[in-house]
Amino acid sequence: MLGFWQLVALVVGNLVGSGVLMLPAILAPYGSISFAGWVMASIGAILLSLVFCQLCSKHPRTGGPHVYVEEAFGKDAGFYIAWVYWILAWVGYAALVSAAMGCLTTICGPLSNSTLMILEVLIIVLFTAVNLCKIAFAGRVELVLTIVKVLPLIVLPVIALFSVKSEYLFAAPPINMPYGSALAGSVMLMIFAFMGFETATVPSEEVENPRKTIPKATIVGTLIAAGIYILGTVSILGHIPFDQLVQSKAPYADLAACIFGGNWQNFVAGAGILCALGALNGWMLIGGRIAYGAAKDGIFPKIFLKTDKCGSPSAAIIISSMCTIPFMMLSLSESLIEQFNFVVSISSSLILIVYLACTLAYMKFLKDYEHSKPKHWLLGIASTAFCFWVLSSISIEMTLYSLTVFLVGVPLRLYVKNRDR
Repeated sequence: MLGFWQLVALVVGNLVGSGVLMLPAILAPYGSISFAGWVMASIGAILLSLVFCQLCSKHPRTGGPHVYVEEAFGKDAGFYIAWVYWILAWVGYAALVSAAMGCLTTICGPLSNSTLMILEVLIIVLFTAVNLCKIAFAGRVELVLTIVKVLPLIVLPVIALFSVKSEYLFAAPPINMPYGSALAGSVMLMIFAFMGFETATVPSEEVENPRKTIPKATIVGTLIAAGIYILGTVSILGHIPFDQLVQSKAPYADLAACIFGGNWQNFVAGAGILCALGALNGWMLIGGRIAYGAAKDGIFPKIFLKTDKCGSPSAAIIISSMCTIPFMMLSLSESLIEQFNFVVSISSSLILIVYLACTLAYMKFLKDYEHSKPKHWLLGIASTAFCFWVLSSISIEMTLYSLTVFLVGVPLRLYVKNRDR
C-alpha cells in the first residue's frame, strides 16, 4: 500500500519531469507575462486538484479520471477518457526515455542509433520490472528518486534569488501579441508542466486510507511542483536576458554558470536524467493501473485484468511498456523527430479535454451529493471555466488532431461492446 509521502512523491515526480529544465527557455518569449501565467496556471491546477480530491473522496476506485466520467455519463464516455489518458501515459514513457538519452549524450558524447535503442529498451525493461513488484516497492523507489532530483532544482534557484537583476526580471517581453492571447498561450504551455497532479487518484484501491490520503497528497504535491516551477523561472529570468534565454539549451546550467562560473553542463545533464527517470517510474506505476482500472470496469479488454503474485496488474504494465517502443524508434530518426515532438505537443490539449470531462462530471454529481454547498458549485464553475479558457487558445488544426486520437479508439470500443453482447 502507498502511504502519504510516497503518494506526494508520485505527484511531484510525475509533475517535475525532464521538461522542467527547458521550461524557462520555452517561456522566455513571454517574458514577465510568464509570471502572471504561472499564477493563473497554478490557480487552475489547484482548482482542478480540489475537484479531483472531491471526486476521489466520493468514488475511491482504481483508474482515475475515467471512473468519474463513466459514472456521470456512461461507459462510452468513460472508455474514451480512459483511452486518451492511457495513450498520454505510455507516449510519455517514450518522451521521458528520449529526454534521458539526450542528457546522457551531453555527458558522454554522441551515441549510435543502435546503442541508444538498446539503452532505451533496457531502461524500459528495468522500470517495468520495478513496477511488477509490490506497489510499495515502486513507491519507495519513486520517493528516493523524487528527493534526489528535486533538491538541486530547489537549492540552485534559492541561492540565485540573492543576486537577481531587476532590469532582466521586469524587462519588456519580446513577444508581439495582445496581452490576453499571450497570457493564454503561456498558460497552455504551463498546463503541460502540471499534467499529472491527478495521478494520486489512479491507484486509489492501493492507498492507505484513500479518502483522506489522496486529497492531501494531491494538494501538497501540486503546491511543491508549482513552487519549484515558479522559483526556477524567477531565478533564471533574473539572471539571463530574454534574447539569450530563448537560445539556451540548458537554462539551469546557464544559471549555475552565472552564479558560480565554469561549465555546469554535465551537472544539469545528470539532473535531467534523474528528472526523466523519476517521472518515468511514476508514470509507469500509473499507466498500467489506468488500463487495469478500465478493464475492471468492463470498458477495456479483459487481458488487462491479469495480475502477478505481487498483486500488480502485470499484463497492463507490460502491454503499456511494449506500446512505447515504436515511439522510441521514431525518436531515433532525425527525419521523424519533428513528428514525434508534435505527437507529444498535443498532450496539453488532450489532458485539458480529460480535465474538462471530469469537471463536468463533478458538476453533474453535485446534484446528488449530500451537503453540497455554494462553495462546491463555485469550485465546479471556476474549474470548468478555466478549462474552457485555456482550450480556447488551441488552434483548429490541433483540435482536429486531438479528435483523431479519440477516433482511433473507436475499433477497440466496438470490440469490447461486441464482446459484451
